[in-house]
Amino acid sequence: MDLKAKPFYLQDEDIQWVKNTLDSMDLDAKVGQLFCPLGMIDDQTELQDMLENYQPGGIMYRPGEGVGVQATHRYLQDNSLIPLLVSANLEAGGNGIASEGTYFGKQMQVAATDNEEMGYRLGQIAGREGKAVGCNWAFAPVVDIDMNFRNPITNIRTYGSDPERVLRMGKAYVKGVQENGVAASIKHFPGDGVDDRDQHLHISINSLSVEDWDQTYGMVYKGLIDEGAMTVMIGHIMLPAYSRALSPDIRDEELMPATLSPELLNGLLRDKLGFNGMIVTDAATMAGFTMAMKREIAVPKSIAAGCDMFLFNRNMPEDYKYMKQGIENGILTMEQLHVF
Repeated sequence: MDLKAKPFYLQDEDIQWVKNTLDSMDLDAKVGQLFCPLGMIDDQTELQDMLENYQPGGIMYRPGEGVGVQATHRYLQDNSLIPLLVSANLEAGGNGIASEGTYFGKQMQVAATDNEEMGYRLGQIAGREGKAVGCNWAFAPVVDIDMNFRNPITNIRTYGSDPERVLRMGKAYVKGVQENGVAASIKHFPGDGVDDRDQHLHISINSLSVEDWDQTYGMVYKGLIDEGAMTVMIGHIMLPAYSRALSPDIRDEELMPATLSPELLNGLLRDKLGFNGMIVTDAATMAGFTMAMKREIAVPKSIAAGCDMFLFNRNMPEDYKYMKQGIENGILTMEQLHVF
């Protein structure tokens, strides 16, 4: 990861701060920074205990009353040794974090205008209102393609079935949200919307050929990476054609969802598409992740495979223990904790 290059563009003094901070951290702190748990509490005593015991790198709360959400986010930032990534599903507007925030429109509604200015305004409103209550990270835009009308996840959350329109609207959203100081996370790589499975309940499969993927999802992701999207969220989605193309000796039983697939994270996303930003798993409580392999292996394996942050926990103490055990038994190396 080159911190001077897109999408970070850090100066020498910024990079020195990163290095100094990393050097000051012990193993426990470095492990804690891998986690972005789901925020379930607002009691300050409990929040302080979480910060002291785990030092997470991020957190995400579901929408609540803006004043309360803002106060919780402020307390967390004021008391965390390292600034937190504070995320929200800002897919349809500021209502993704504040219950009284602006509902601008579902992505398919916005795409129906066929006007990129509407995509930009969605990102702008999401960024302004998210930032106002302390968010600095949007789990949006959804850049899945609505190829299969039976898919239970995509549909109106997407910009539709036309890859060109998905790219145009997605780029406009990224521009709008990031201009307002909130990092975009384009999702769900390598692309939902092809089959009719729900990755919350089962590993889903993007069954496109290499050529078809390149002309659709690949075109969309490459365009958004070039636009400067700062993070990518990885789905519990297999892409068998590319896994086999990049790892010709891979056996069928070795095919993994992208969250656990080095060839898709490194060979495709990093090397072929040129992504230099941060990679976060989708929620690791989904069955699409938990059924892939034993959890004590999957937790550290997701980072070893190429992810930078682990989203949500079935049980925070247990997952934290599994991550440390992964370092002790060699699944995850210290070098993989240092991404630049």
